[in-house]
Amino acid sequence: MRAFLPLLTALGAAVLLTACEDREDRIERLQIDANTIEELSVEAQRSANDGRMAEAARLLDEIDRQFPTSPEAPRALVLAGRYYFEAQEYELATAILSRYIRDHGGHPDIAYAHYLRGVSSYRSVSDVDKDEGDTEKAAAHLRAVIKKFAGTDYALDASVKLNAIKNQRAAKELVTGKFYHHRREYMAALNRYQNVVEDYEDSTYVEEALYRIIEVYRSLGLNGEAKNTAVLLGHNFPDSQWYYKAYEIVEGPLPDHIERSGRSFWGNLNPFG
Repeated sequence: MRAFLPLLTALGAAVLLTACEDREDRIERLQIDANTIEELSVEAQRSANDGRMAEAARLLDEIDRQFPTSPEAPRALVLAGRYYFEAQEYELATAILSRYIRDHGGHPDIAYAHYLRGVSSYRSVSDVDKDEGDTEKAAAHLRAVIKKFAGTDYALDASVKLNAIKNQRAAKELVTGKFYHHRREYMAALNRYQNVVEDYEDSTYVEEALYRIIEVYRSLGLNGEAKNTAVLLGHNFPDSQWYYKAYEIVEGPLPDHIERSGRSFWGNLNPFG
């Protein structure tokens, strides 16, 4: 019996220490040197239940760092990415999911990880003023989902978000063009508007870009080019508000009997009418 007394005393002290250990101190300890995977996963679940998603993600990341060869490590990374996403820490989510994709390409969760990385990077560049390099990375991540998992719901949603990025880029070009246009730097403005038309032809900003090009041509006295661009605008966007505005600056005010609907008023301006 005496031989077990030191062991019992030590176990009792360990239990008491754990009970008295401050939660912040426990998390800090776990992030340095956890004893088991279960210890990390239980604490991560507790953090998630309390709504501390970024903290839960950091604890799950420690499973991969401290126990990299364990079967739990890959899924812990995916779940960490999900928790960072829910915490709106999109750049951290993108980074950790990129690491998972690099190290665990054959894992069953690979499709979901690619998709979640694409959505995370997409969310991180929702601002029109975001750096173009970050925007291209987001587009590349979404294209990877579309290419690798074609025909899936992941690919379908990625396509929608990729189109949104194209619209965002087109909007940025249009805004920059308007800035130059306002300063009467017509060639700089023209280059930006033409970028919208040529590089983002599927975006919702093409019709306005064409109209702004007409405005620039008129300001430069290039009436023939303005009219040709108006023809192009009328052919591709016959019901657009920019179609009517283009007519007015090229041909003059609309006749009183013409309603702003249909294509018949285009007459001799638009040979496609």
